[in-house]
Amino acid sequence: MSTAPPAPVGTSPRQAHQGDSAALPRFAWVPIAVLAVGFFTVGMLVASRYGYFGDELYFLAAGDHPAPGYVDQPPGVPLVARAMQTLFPDSLVALRLPSLLVTTGYIVIAALTTRELGGKRLAQTCVAGACMLAPHFVGSAHLLVTYSFDQALWAWILWLLVRWTRKYQQGESGDLLLLIGAGLITAVTLQFKLLVPALWLVLVPAAVVFGPRRLPLRPGLWVAGLLSVLSVLPGLLWQIDNGWPQLDMAEVVDSETGGPASFLRVLFTQVGPVGGVLTVVGLYGLLFRRHLRAYRFLGVTVVALTALFALSSGRPYYLAGCYAVLFAAAAVVVQHWWQQRPDTVTYRWLFRGWTLAVALSYALGAQGAINTLPIAPVSEISPRNVVATASLGWQQITAQIAEQYRALPGETPTAVVTRDYWSASALHHFGPEHGLSDVYSTSRGFWYFDRPADDVERVVYLGADRGQLEKWFGDVRKVDTVETDLASATYYEDMRIWVASDPKEPWSQLWPRLHHMSLW
Repeated sequence: MSTAPPAPVGTSPRQAHQGDSAALPRFAWVPIAVLAVGFFTVGMLVASRYGYFGDELYFLAAGDHPAPGYVDQPPGVPLVARAMQTLFPDSLVALRLPSLLVTTGYIVIAALTTRELGGKRLAQTCVAGACMLAPHFVGSAHLLVTYSFDQALWAWILWLLVRWTRKYQQGESGDLLLLIGAGLITAVTLQFKLLVPALWLVLVPAAVVFGPRRLPLRPGLWVAGLLSVLSVLPGLLWQIDNGWPQLDMAEVVDSETGGPASFLRVLFTQVGPVGGVLTVVGLYGLLFRRHLRAYRFLGVTVVALTALFALSSGRPYYLAGCYAVLFAAAAVVVQHWWQQRPDTVTYRWLFRGWTLAVALSYALGAQGAINTLPIAPVSEISPRNVVATASLGWQQITAQIAEQYRALPGETPTAVVTRDYWSASALHHFGPEHGLSDVYSTSRGFWYFDRPADDVERVVYLGADRGQLEKWFGDVRKVDTVETDLASATYYEDMRIWVASDPKEPWSQLWPRLHHMSLW
């Protein structure tokens, strides 16, 4: 173990032994704890607002159909949903608790990353505050969604790499432990989303070009890679057995995004005004500032990933795991700039103006964060608020479908089928108390769970139109439309409910023809 004090960021191991260095700053335990607890408390207070989001119901349904992989995701979130439902049945707050915990953890990791880069306690606190005010993180703390876990685990991986780089620059040990730790976290990340290989495939070549060039040669990195491959192998085998449906999902995502310009616009707006400024300053610092030169490969990685996701029609939140290191780098750039200032009247006034501007920016960011919280009355929810409108009316829709199901005459074998997986998931969750047990959907991953038995001669069908259904059934009649009578319109208002009889083919042949990867 080296006994030399830590070197300034960007220096070589030899320079580290020349004594021109400062100790790693103390961690701001008190303010970070206050911010994290405050964020968690607010999240708990609003966790029960509105109702289950459509994807949350889908995760509950997927958890009831355990598998090593699914069409649109690895098994991580369905397993979490199943665990929370088992421990705390029908508790919306408990279901969302894991996302709130990992997002709160993101705030702490961002502060730790700032410390690793040399940021003092004020810088750490500012970065944590910027994270908790970012609308994206406020939203992802409120829902059980895949990206809540993915972004927090990315931030953890990047923190370990920043720490490894600092220690490597100083000639310290701990190399194996840190890189294997990054591998273990990567293995866990692959159980929630399959994006993290893109991080490593860009990051390692960037390190070869910009340094630290010996990163690919470290034994810990190879162990990390082996752990990651082993963790994803069951899911890959499931994809192979089912014809690689994950590849079809890429086309769906492409159809739902607005191109590179929209990607970049949302990339900045999702972190609010403070986060947007920190993103730009942090990227500048990683790419061009001498005192952050050792971490230039991370800046290059962010640029390359941004281009990759923007041009491949990815979603802007794919990069959310990188905000921690960008915010941290920005805070260190500002701190370094202030430490190097001349002690003049002009700079003292500049400091006062800067402090006022920062305070106003955080106040503006707080307003945006509050607006993101699900606190508005149902009557004031905008129809464009997809998360809110797709969290309302599930019980009413289920009751309406069940009423049509029970009203059917005779003993004809009957099932319930929906055009989209959100409503099928809601019927799967709420249906048993209304006497609905056989629920199926032609949509995306729900299609894989099961299909109607071949003796089913009649279905209550939600969604689609008469022309579509008449291709597959001999008799189609409309029996109702969805009416929830809520103060705000749901995603399903006026959607048609059909009774379709006399399938033209056995369900074993008809079911593959009905499958589609879109939501609707």
